[in-house]
Amino acid sequence: MPNYSHVAQGTLQGAYSWSFSWKSVSTATESAAETAWASSVAAMFANVPFASMFSTGVVLTATSTSTMDSNWHQTTKTSTTHSNAGTATQALPHHVCVVVTWLTNLANKSGRGRWYLPAPASASLATAGWTLSATAQNDIVGGVNAFLGSVVATLNPVILHRRGNRSGTIGALTTTPIIAGKVGDAYDTQRRRADKRPETYVALTF
Repeated sequence: MPNYSHVAQGTLQGAYSWSFSWKSVSTATESAAETAWASSVAAMFANVPFASMFSTGVVLTATSTSTMDSNWHQTTKTSTTHSNAGTATQALPHHVCVVVTWLTNLANKSGRGRWYLPAPASASLATAGWTLSATAQNDIVGGVNAFLGSVVATLNPVILHRRGNRSGTIGALTTTPIIAGKVGDAYDTQRRRADKRPETYVALTF
């Protein structure tokens, strides 16, 4: 069964990049796998409550699916262009993000994967600040569920283990099926996003 690596990517404020990736195995061709991935990611961003949790400056611009060999090296690639933007008016800082955690039947760190979504809208904050509101959390979950409802008919998502563990229970370059996922109410950060943005300073008076 072919191995696939999938990427979704886009822009922040028209100038800075964001991305997240997934691994899967599937009997589908690379073209069919990319069609499933592309349409499912687009469905997530087209989900109205999900889109309202991101500003108009957050745009999904492309998806891709690469066929990977037995060593998980890329052999071929199929890409799709997109133009799906959020609908809110104000974003949190570029490096702020919401995390989608993917889970397997392994209870340790090697059994988990993460998506770092692009910077959410300020409307995602709870009334007192500090965390995502329950509404925002559920809106993001709803969008990811829209993605899952579309994609799982074609792709079987997995966590890739590039290295084996010391006990030998996990082999190098093996995979474990993803069986669940969750979204927490805490914001995370991706410091590399917009790290090239020139900062504007105001001088102190001495």
